[in-house]
Amino acid sequence: MGMRGYYFAMDDNLVQKIAAGDIALKSLKIDDYPGLDIDRSWEAIHYLLCGGISDGDAPLGYVVPLTSDRGIDFGSYGAFSLRAEQVAEALQAMSTLDEAQLRLRYDFLAMVKNEVYPLEPDTVSDEDEDEFFAYILQHFNEIRRFYSQTVAKGNGLIFYIF
Repeated sequence: MGMRGYYFAMDDNLVQKIAAGDIALKSLKIDDYPGLDIDRSWEAIHYLLCGGISDGDAPLGYVVPLTSDRGIDFGSYGAFSLRAEQVAEALQAMSTLDEAQLRLRYDFLAMVKNEVYPLEPDTVSDEDEDEFFAYILQHFNEIRRFYSQTVAKGNGLIFYIF
């Protein structure tokens, strides 16, 4: 099954309280909030947009927020929060990227070499390049739609890996 990425949106004030440690994320019922499962695409999308597996520069680093700082204590890998204005910045940046521009950023061989999740260097073949791009693109477009809905409501979000 692997490690999957999941977003959920909520009131920006609640996101800030969670990020500050005033409310424990594990005390909330996540299913009560609008969410998006991006399967195992999370690190590949971050790498595509930021050129590394973590700590990407804003605003594209907000698309799949992965920082070396654990962020919020939650689950095995922690969680990462974005305030409403950060979600809006990320959406604006994503809106400028179409499929052709993403294809220009896409370096399948570098992703394999750098062991970007979920690629496994020992099992990857050249035929996987286009299929993997399509997989990333599908989830990128789903993220863009989710961010658009989140921005329209003025919400922030939480991202975690499970």
